[in-house]
Amino acid sequence: MKLYSIKTVLLFFVLAACAQVANAQVKKFTFNKVSRDTKKEARKYEKEGYKTFPGAMPIAQQLNGSYSKQNEVDQDGYPRWIIASGSSVGETQAAAENAALQIALVNLAKLIESNIRSVIETDLANNQINNEEATSITKVVSVSVDKVAKKLGMVTPIFKVYRSIDKNTEVQVMIGYNYELVKKQLMDEMRAELQQEAVDIRAKNEQWLNQDPMSRGAIRNYAGYERAKP
Repeated sequence: MKLYSIKTVLLFFVLAACAQVANAQVKKFTFNKVSRDTKKEARKYEKEGYKTFPGAMPIAQQLNGSYSKQNEVDQDGYPRWIIASGSSVGETQAAAENAALQIALVNLAKLIESNIRSVIETDLANNQINNEEATSITKVVSVSVDKVAKKLGMVTPIFKVYRSIDKNTEVQVMIGYNYELVKKQLMDEMRAELQQEAVDIRAKNEQWLNQDPMSRGAIRNYAGYERAKP
């Protein structure tokens, strides 16, 4: 009887430990609370027939995460993330998803280039650079942004939904990329691209780059199809 009791006690502790692990796993996947406005926006997607992919978080949770990233800033007040979205319709879900991701990447690249061009225009207006330097820098920016965009590869979406349209599938995605990381990649690429320029132009452009142009002026951190934000 004593041996039986010991086995019973041991079994009890084992089951209790398993229960604690199970509870920890449940807590791990507990969804965060979302605002009323975010829930309202999620319902718009649902009314339009959008669904989440198997295993993905509910639409409201995905939207909540994407909005949080758009609002994150560093110690200097600059965005931590740049966000871009894309939408595409395809005969298959996989084809539509891949096309939507590619469009989002293109929008991301355009956003980066737009931010840099705004700095160039401001510096030109303030007589910090002349027309020749501005033209040279603009060319370097265009080539560098294109190279960086291709190197980004597959970026994990922070928001992804789909719906059926007739016999096709429409997919909408939103991707986020760390602003500091993409800034470093672009600056490195621009410096490498400057090696093709004449010595005098290279020196002036490198001086402009050393001022960290991606940390000047207003920085837009969202590009893509526009929907109401909470």
